[in-house]
This record gives sequence, structure tokens and C-alpha cells, in this order.
Amino acid sequence: MLVTYILASVLLFGSVLGQRCSTIWGIRDTNYLIENLKDDPPSKCSCSGNVTSCLCLSVPTDDCTTPCYHEGLLQLTNATQKPRLMPVFHRVKKIVGILKNNTCPSFSCEKPCNQTMAGNTLSFLKSLLGMFQKTEMRGQKSRP
Repeated sequence: MLVTYILASVLLFGSVLGQRCSTIWGIRDTNYLIENLKDDPPSKCSCSGNVTSCLCLSVPTDDCTTPCYHEGLLQLTNATQKPRLMPVFHRVKKIVGILKNNTCPSFSCEKPCNQTMAGNTLSFLKSLLGMFQKTEMRGQKSRP
């Protein structure tokens, strides 16, 4: 099942690259990560207070999201203990980079990450998923 998913993702990823600001594969991969990490205790730990056993990531709260997402995805790829999820994290990170390079709204900001909220892995991924969905909806409205 995972092999089929990865193969389909790789084959279709190339076709998505031709669509300037499409986030379909970002949405799909992020949903896959959320589904596979939802029962993982370290992914849903609390980031409030002084915690050391939780990976707390910067969750962007303004319109400049790219630096926070890039930084968080880098931390996630370095910290993940699930090798089967590594290619998916790398793909999502690459999609964010492509959206930035294509100057897509919400992904083209160059300012440093000015987060005011820290979140666990699941809240970070849900925030990223929301931004992918928002970008995809904008793209659908602009298509004839």
C-alpha cells in the first residue's frame, strides 16, 4: 500500500510541478502525515510551559508563512523516527519550496519566521494543511 502511494505520488508530482500554485499533492501528503501521526504520543504532546520531550514547532500566525513552514519541515525531517514517512516529509518540504519559487500567495514571503505560537507536530501539520487548502481554493477561483 505504501509503495503504491509513493509510486503514484512520484509519478504525479511531476505533473503538479507544471501547475504554478497547485497544492493538491501538498494537501494529499499532509493529510497522509496527519493520519499516520495522529496516534503518535510525541506528535500530539503539549507545547505549553517548559517541556523537553516534545518537538515544538513555529506555527505561523501572520501572512508570512514560508519561513516558519520551511524551518518546521526541516526540524521534522531531522527528528522523525519513522523512516517510511521520510519521503513524504521531503516531498512536502519540496512543495513548499516550489510554491515559494513560483511566488505563490502566502508562500512567497522572505521575512524571518515571526511566530507567536508554538505547536506540536500535529498542530503544525494542520496549520500547513489549512494554508495548502487556502492556496488551492484561491487557484480554483482564478481558473476559468
